[in-house]
Parts: sequence; structure tokens; C-alpha cells
Amino acid sequence: MQVQRRLGWCFILLITLSSLTTNALASCPLMSPGPACVEYWGADAVFIGVASRVVQVPNDTLLSVGPYLRSTVYFTIEEAFKGVGGTGLVLDLDHCGHSFKEGERYLVYAHRNPNNQQLDVRLGNTRTRPFSEATEDLQYIRGLASAEDGSRVFGKVAHYSYNVKRNDFDVERLKNIRVTLEGDNQRQEVLSDSEGRYEFKRLPTGTYRLQAELPPHLSLDKQTIKVTGRGCMPLDFSARSKGQIAGSILDVNGKPLLSVPVSLVPANTSAEEMFAESKDKMVWPIAFTNQDGRFLFAQLPPGRYLLIINRTEFERSRARETFRHLPRLFYPGVSDVSGATVIVVGKDDEAREYDFRLP
Repeated sequence: MQVQRRLGWCFILLITLSSLTTNALASCPLMSPGPACVEYWGADAVFIGVASRVVQVPNDTLLSVGPYLRSTVYFTIEEAFKGVGGTGLVLDLDHCGHSFKEGERYLVYAHRNPNNQQLDVRLGNTRTRPFSEATEDLQYIRGLASAEDGSRVFGKVAHYSYNVKRNDFDVERLKNIRVTLEGDNQRQEVLSDSEGRYEFKRLPTGTYRLQAELPPHLSLDKQTIKVTGRGCMPLDFSARSKGQIAGSILDVNGKPLLSVPVSLVPANTSAEEMFAESKDKMVWPIAFTNQDGRFLFAQLPPGRYLLIINRTEFERSRARETFRHLPRLFYPGVSDVSGATVIVVGKDDEAREYDFRLP
């Protein structure tokens, strides 16, 4: 019985440590690595190797989620592309280190830790991956010897419009959009393909301005980039719908009101959907007025919309206490949907202001 009790406690301890370690890893800041042509030039070392031995060492350092494990990984280097030499390498990784498996073969992208200048591989922050999943990376790396001079700039042109019913963005790839690159005493133009993709090649080191010519109802900022004459620079154009509904909420004396909840709902929505309650997620887009009493819904596709103050009891509870007594109100300040003004957003309409004056 005593042996079983001890085993039980050991089992609980292992589960607890495992949970804490998992939580610690979950707390690690993650960054989405770019394509191989970006990550290769940004890494301090790139090699193919086998994790011949992985040693996990308990660490007494406490994070907000508990203790974590350090890992020491002994690599047998099979092929070195940059930053390392010889046939072996040892990596000392902290709680955010990549989870290497003993005996598995990897393509490793490593960076120098600024604190100790030792090579480090952070979890989720590099393109480090099992060798079996590295075909695309190796094709790029091994093709560098015969690659064209200069940098490559590429990306896609897409239109992002806010879907009010789904409370998310619809994405449309834009084809036949003229993309212009200027700088370094040159000008180039290309048209986006059927998937919205464009590309410029063989660019020398310099600063360039890129612009996409869009239909009048869409807007887009110009982009400025610097290239180093090697590698690549991914750059996507995210076009926005110009449609927007903005305005202010004022009291009877014309004074702006702060933190009043305003919902945006399609005019053809049924009453059941329009007044649906939810405490777990936002059913319809909601904005709270700022100190100037203003609200804004942007990037709207053409459509017919209603504005509602205190749409549900849950939204009323999130307003400032001063305004929780207000009834449900529809623009321009009526209590019944039959008297509400339908706001029409057209494809080429200029932005207009819609002000509530509360009773």
C-alpha cells in the first residue's frame, strides 16, 4: 500500500510538471516566420543535423505559470549551409526552445541569443522543421549558387471587406491590378495574375516605392521597402472598402456622450436575429463612443444598415452606468424599428455623418 501511495504521488507530480511545462511553453511569444528566402538570410546559422541526444534539465526559475524545463540538444551536423563548422554542435535551450526529438533529422535555422551570443532556436519563431518537411526550403537554399543576382519582391493584391453577418472579413483576390515599383532610377510595372499575385525580380540594393492601381471604391496606402540585393521581400497589398458609417451621439443639449454602445445590423435582419443575446461572443459589430461622442464602422461593403443603441441587455450592461437606463433606440433616435432610418452604403458613396440626438 505504501509503495502504491508513493507511485500515485509520483504520477500526480509528473502530471503537474507536465501541465506546468505545457503552460510555460504556451506563454512563449510566437512569431510567424517568413518564407525560406527571408529566413535564410536572417538566420545566423543554417544546417541539416540529427538530434543525437536531447537532455531535459529541470529549472528552478518560476514563471507566472510555474517551473519550466531547459533542454540541451546534441546535434550531429550532416550539412552546414552557414554559420557553423565541424560535425557537432550543442544547443542550450530555455523554456521557449524548439522541441527537438531525439534521433530525428532536422533543417535548423538558429539565431544568436543577444544575452550570451550562443546559438538559440526559439519555439515557433523560425522555419526549423523535420527534414522530411523541408523540401521547399532546401530547394531554395541549394539553388542559391545558381540564383539570379538581386532581390525579389512578391506578394498578392486582395480586397478585405467587413462581413457584418459573419463578424469577419471577406477576402477577394484582385486580378489584373497594375502594380508599380519605383526607385533606384528605375520604374517597373506588372499585372496581378488570376490569384492576385505579383512579382518583381533582380532588384539591386535600394529603397523602392510600390503602389497598386485600384478601382475608385477601394483605398490602399503606398508601400516603401528597402532591399539588400539578396533574398526576398514579401509584401501584400490589403485593399479596403471605402464604405463607412460614422457619427456622434449627443444629449438634448448637443453635448457628446462617452461610452454608449452602438450596434450595426443589416436592415434585412429578422427580429429574432437582430435582438439575439450572447455573452460569449459578439453577435453584431459594436462600437463604443469616444470622449467626443463619436463612433465608426469602417471597411463596409455596399448594403443597407441600421444603427441601434442598447441593442440587448448584455450590451446595455457594458455601457456607462449613466446610460444603462436608456431604452433601445434606433437611428435617428426612435424606439421602434418601424421608424428607424435605413442607412444605405453605396459602392462609390462619399462618407456621411449620422448623429443621434437622444431624447
